[in-house]
Amino acid sequence: MVLEADRRNVAPHLEWDMVSRQQWEHWAASAGRSSLEQSWAYGNAVATAQKCEVQRGVVRDGERPLALFQVFHKYGFLPLRWHQALRGPVILPAGAGQQGPILRAIKAGFRLRDRRLLLWVPEFEDGSDSETLLMSCGWRRMTTGYSTVWLDLARPEKEVRNGLHGKWRNALVGAERGPLRCDAGHDARHLDWLLANYAAFRKRKAFAGPTSDLIKALTAFDPEAASVLTALKGNDPLAAILLVRHGASATYYISYTSPEGRRHGAHNLLLWHAMLELKAEGVRWLDLGGVNAAAPGIARFKLGMGGDFVTLTGSYL
Repeated sequence: MVLEADRRNVAPHLEWDMVSRQQWEHWAASAGRSSLEQSWAYGNAVATAQKCEVQRGVVRDGERPLALFQVFHKYGFLPLRWHQALRGPVILPAGAGQQGPILRAIKAGFRLRDRRLLLWVPEFEDGSDSETLLMSCGWRRMTTGYSTVWLDLARPEKEVRNGLHGKWRNALVGAERGPLRCDAGHDARHLDWLLANYAAFRKRKAFAGPTSDLIKALTAFDPEAASVLTALKGNDPLAAILLVRHGASATYYISYTSPEGRRHGAHNLLLWHAMLELKAEGVRWLDLGGVNAAAPGIARFKLGMGGDFVTLTGSYL
């Protein structure tokens, strides 16, 4: 055991694969806002769908956990072991203000002399402070950052609704007065319909997004964390979205809307109901997913929900 008086003499270190799912999820929930890509369920889903190895690390200061860090490795024929991490680390309450020691502990786990290299997207907002911190800990920036929108669901419902941009809120009012009703459930009754239409749309538009195999693995591993909300006209589905809960957060993962559903404002209706459902379940944050210039219509729609636009600092090696 490390005594409190001696703690300052112990450098944080990264400890691999010595944590249970229950402990990981408990710690992740305590962190507040965290990404789906660092959740236990996502790790298992990627390992299954992409035939790779998932490794889970805990950065500790003595016995105190400071951060969680999940990485993926696919075996190849090269002498180097390449790893990838999507977002992270998840900084725990005890790690607040200790980003530097945490980053150095992670860097020590991926050294060229050990033939272990990591390409990752740190969960740090873009800016000179983040880049300077990462570079001072031995990391080098490779590409520009990923952007998303975070919604704070802990606010009162009236405040969340008032935070919607006028055009978005007007579309919601029209959808609420229209012929659609929202069906929500954790049993994923409409998941097959959503997956079939999403896969066809993804192929037709040739956009990057989670594969059907990954989505199926994710929802199968933790079905209680997955919610499918479907907009129905009579008994006919016109639109659907998939949400995945993780810790104190949730992610708007995939969706599909038919032309008729779009005319009736189905997505506005579904996401509003999703926010209310998540709030009722005690979820604090909703990650609306990628926002980029290649899809300006989707970007405007997500930004219209009045959340915090966040760009991460980029990918680092």
